[in-house]
Amino acid sequence: MFPVLRLWPVLLLAGCAQVSPLISKNTPPAINENSPGVTVTRDAPPRLAALTFFATTAFDEASAGACTKKLLQEQEQDAGIIRYSGRDMLNSEGRVDNRTQVYGVLPVQDRIRFELTLLAKVSGTTYGFRRIESARHDPLGLNGHDYAPLPPSGTETQQVYQRLQRLFKELNDCIQGKSKNNNYGARSGT
Repeated sequence: MFPVLRLWPVLLLAGCAQVSPLISKNTPPAINENSPGVTVTRDAPPRLAALTFFATTAFDEASAGACTKKLLQEQEQDAGIIRYSGRDMLNSEGRVDNRTQVYGVLPVQDRIRFELTLLAKVSGTTYGFRRIESARHDPLGLNGHDYAPLPPSGTETQQVYQRLQRLFKELNDCIQGKSKNNNYGARSGT
């Protein structure tokens, strides 16, 4: 009857591509190259190089290995997750999924792959994520892309940061054998 009414949802979504995400009172501070624990490349254009978190939990090789296998997805079949495990360090490759929304309405599925290093320190354990890449799929095909490095700031970088921060907390809680703990922080640099 009215062709414009049929196109309204398409026009609305197309317009959303130009709108910045909605901000609420619960929105965490924006992540950028000056945020604690965030390292950015010196290349042009700059890219997110690493995220580093710290917990006062002592490193335990057996628990770290078991929790890493439990919480990370393998990137390739038969590749294994853990590449090296020692008394004071664990290196692994992994992947996690993250379901979120773009522009507050469009559901998307992010796949985040990375290398993770857990390193024992005198006062706790450092969790370092590097070689972070994200692939995105959305049902409408408007914002999807294959694996790619992330810019130092922006909505997708913020969502990846929050997902890896949540993974860090899950790993730390698993290593401790607890479900909740508040002894977390971000570290500057790697």
